[in-house]
Amino acid sequence: MKEIKNWLFVPAFVLIFIGASYLTYSQILPFYSVPEITLEKKVLNLEDPLVIKFDRGVIRHKVESSFSLLPNVIGKVFWRNNDLVFAPAEPWKPGEHYRVNFTGVTRIVSNFSYNGFFSTEEYPKVQSISPIEESVVNPNASIEFNFDRGKPDIRYDFQVFPSFNYRLTVDAERKNVRLIPDNPLTQGARYQIIAKQSYKGKGEKLWYPEQVANFQFQTSPPPKAGKTLPANNETGVKEFTPFKVYFDKSMKIEDADYFFEVEPKVSGKFTAEDEDKTIIFKPSKWALNTNYTVRIKSGWSAQDGTFLNEDILVKFKTFDSSGIMNKTSSATTEPFFKEGQYVDINLSKQILSIFSDGTNLGNYRISSGKRGMATPTGTFSILSKRKRAWSKKYGLFMPYWMQFTRAGHGIHELPEWPGGYKEGANHLGIPVSHGCVRLGVGAAETVYGFVETGTPVRIHY
Repeated sequence: MKEIKNWLFVPAFVLIFIGASYLTYSQILPFYSVPEITLEKKVLNLEDPLVIKFDRGVIRHKVESSFSLLPNVIGKVFWRNNDLVFAPAEPWKPGEHYRVNFTGVTRIVSNFSYNGFFSTEEYPKVQSISPIEESVVNPNASIEFNFDRGKPDIRYDFQVFPSFNYRLTVDAERKNVRLIPDNPLTQGARYQIIAKQSYKGKGEKLWYPEQVANFQFQTSPPPKAGKTLPANNETGVKEFTPFKVYFDKSMKIEDADYFFEVEPKVSGKFTAEDEDKTIIFKPSKWALNTNYTVRIKSGWSAQDGTFLNEDILVKFKTFDSSGIMNKTSSATTEPFFKEGQYVDINLSKQILSIFSDGTNLGNYRISSGKRGMATPTGTFSILSKRKRAWSKKYGLFMPYWMQFTRAGHGIHELPEWPGGYKEGANHLGIPVSHGCVRLGVGAAETVYGFVETGTPVRIHY
């Protein structure tokens, strides 16, 4: 039995020895192997330190003395527990790729070397710019940049030529940057924009300015008026003639009432033609023998966002309802009667002249009878006068009535309806009456005061 116990003791001892040897080897062997080395981050922010992690202790001065970066970077090396830390003196260069090298020895004399790579974050990239290069935009446009990502430590700077004041807006994600001009840009001008971004480091210092855009664009020219009807300084404009202004662009017709001024004031309505390029003011009625000024004010917008940059001023005069002409306009060169007073009416030229002792005292445009109701020719005399005659046949008044035939023909002022409307002021100089001789306002009163009952009236072509 004693022999059996001795035999069992030998294998037990062997097993204990083997177990102890295994435990000792598993604990001591790592100190003789190459340490595991890793980089804490493969992509660094521009002011991040480079952290190299070791899974066990190493001889530090050996690592420090052989530590190098390519490209070279100035900084300091220190340890944090088992981690080697390199802090650059200045921010890393953005978008750069670096190589880190060093050799070293473990505490139980095991040599090792390391060759690793890391990179730094890149600047945001421009994805789109508005307006695009060489485009034509309206003067109210803003300049907009869209980046692929936003970063709080990036600053944007802009140069604009020619310069203008603007405010800069950045969205919450810092991906959209806009330059909003304080005032509309100059119309018909060329602009250049240079955009740069910089890394805003600690202490607000800016690093690594980089140009991200350099482009040009044009602003649309302002709308222009080609012509107006009536034209500037035109005379003889009829009572209901519409005022038209022809633009080279479509205008905002809904704003016409604000930018369109008429002096003296006249009510009316606005319409448009030719895709809103022709703006039309239809007056209720222009006053006769009146000087008008139409001012189309600057600032009126076209549909493309441009606007008038100067006032348009048009002056015109409406038809002279008096029909008064200068003395050189007489249709008769030689007086028919050398003595006394008489009235001369030239139907061809539609002019009435008054003479006294062979001297021309005045000439007035008339409207005589139309075809089929022509004014009779010959020599007549004034049969009667009445300041305000009534025509029962036509239902209107005939101011300053001067009858010269038994058939009822007479000279009178433009006929007037009971409501006060004067008929046919724009027809002076055109035969449109029913046989009478019409005179303008003021002229009829002058002739009425000139003639007496019995004054000769000579009518001819």
